[in-house]
Amino acid sequence: MGNDNTVRYERRVLQIPADKHRHHYVKCKVRVHEYPDESLAVFHGPRCLARYQADGTPADDQRAAA
Repeated sequence: MGNDNTVRYERRVLQIPADKHRHHYVKCKVRVHEYPDESLAVFHGPRCLARYQADGTPADDQRAAA
């Protein structure tokens, strides 16, 4: 991974949006969760940072409630 606000997961690059908790997630350990419908979500600890469609494009509800 580079020093940008993205995470790479199975040939997809997921952009992590800035939020009120952190300006960026560069070098932070995050977890990507893949759901049975193949949609994705990125978590930092228990907080969901973003949700994505199966192809890696942001979901309609891009940012989960914190």
